[in-house]
Amino acid sequence: MSYQHYFKLGQKLLLKLHKNAESNERTELMTAYVGSLENEALIISLSNPYGENITNQYPLKEVCKFEITTESMGLGVRASGTFLEIIDGTRFSIKLESGIEMFQRRLHNRYNCQLGIRFSRAAKTLHTMRTIWEKNLSVLYSPEAPLVYDNFKKSRINISSEGIRFAIKPPAEQGDLCLILVNIDDSKPPICAIAEIVWTCLQDDEVSITAGMRFINILSADQLRIEEFIKAKK
Repeated sequence: MSYQHYFKLGQKLLLKLHKNAESNERTELMTAYVGSLENEALIISLSNPYGENITNQYPLKEVCKFEITTESMGLGVRASGTFLEIIDGTRFSIKLESGIEMFQRRLHNRYNCQLGIRFSRAAKTLHTMRTIWEKNLSVLYSPEAPLVYDNFKKSRINISSEGIRFAIKPPAEQGDLCLILVNIDDSKPPICAIAEIVWTCLQDDEVSITAGMRFINILSADQLRIEEFIKAKK
């Protein structure tokens, strides 16, 4: 199969990772770029915000399969592949499976509302941010976790199970990683996710920016909670 029709040098990809030791309890995504394509081997290049040595820090060898989505000829493109090997600190290879699916992109339900938010962007690499995320999940779901969560600032947001949009203080760049906690007032722990900034736009006050973010590490159960929250409000 001629994959060159669908994957070009430098093309942006979204990788969904499926771990050997984990079920579908989590959604884990990576933004990546096409480094090269040699027969059925797709060379993946990761962006700098993830860290200069991310392939050696992120547990890629635990990944058994990738779902790869991108855009080509005005349509969404979906392919599957298996992990081959780490090439260097920012590159690894995937063996593509036969078959390419073309599809119209599905719009996820989104909702404008005011919810309590906690937001941090202190960590600089995906490896560090994942460690912080894991620790937060352990605290939130421990028996000693408080029933009332303080220090959540009510913010005007737009939310879906795939991502979130709200105003933040600059600076912010595409690809920056953030830790976000959202209290949706459903008598359960706040939703905790790593988000990647996809786009930014200067607001009218010129002292803040609107940032659109994609959830790249989030519990699947939390995505379902967001969907149920939106469905109940609409």
